[in-house]
Amino acid sequence: MDGYTILYEDEDILVANKLAPIPVQPEKSGDASLQELLKKECASRQGSQPEPFLEAVHRIDRRASGAVIFAKTHRALETLAADFRARRIDKEYVACVERAPVPESGRLENRLVWDKRKNLVRAFPRASETEDARRRVATEVGILDYTLLGHSERYWFVVVHLVTGKHHQIRAQLACAGCPIKGDIKYGARRTNPNGLVMLHARRLSFVQPRTRKLLEIVAPFPPSEPLWQAEITR
Repeated sequence: MDGYTILYEDEDILVANKLAPIPVQPEKSGDASLQELLKKECASRQGSQPEPFLEAVHRIDRRASGAVIFAKTHRALETLAADFRARRIDKEYVACVERAPVPESGRLENRLVWDKRKNLVRAFPRASETEDARRRVATEVGILDYTLLGHSERYWFVVVHLVTGKHHQIRAQLACAGCPIKGDIKYGARRTNPNGLVMLHARRLSFVQPRTRKLLEIVAPFPPSEPLWQAEITR
């Protein structure tokens, strides 16, 4: 399985489509990361020149797929990081879930509790935050908007826009709503997928180029290793 494809590149940035269950940046596991693979490719183009600068501006989950922006200069990294903080970068996700969402579109708001030992986020209705949770572990608020796009015989496709950006937020909130993502057994799916990914894909990025400030819109093709995505592509 190809780990990535490059969707866009100029002298300031590179946008890659992550297609395999690999981390975006180096982590304790020691597994090769998307950032390291891309840096190696960029270095091979330069020959004997110094190692290139390449840094992820944001991340997606190891087992998710889709578009990730990398900065090729320190200035681009600082500018894009500021744009993310100011929510000037629009990210659209598509998820394949095991149950139809009810209603078909809406907003989910939850209290999120991150169990760092298990790397698991538990989502609770905001009105049901317990004194035990408040006393023992810090909670955050997760907010996302979703819309049903279509369905296959047994699965449903939803588009998701994050209002807040928290660890495992989409996976935890959809599971709390009774709609676990296909392949995501950590959050209640029936079984894993053969390619090791969960069916959560960072489909579209809309942002301005950090130096020219030209508007860019990047669409990341779905992983070809999962045939079920074809149902959404041909919908």
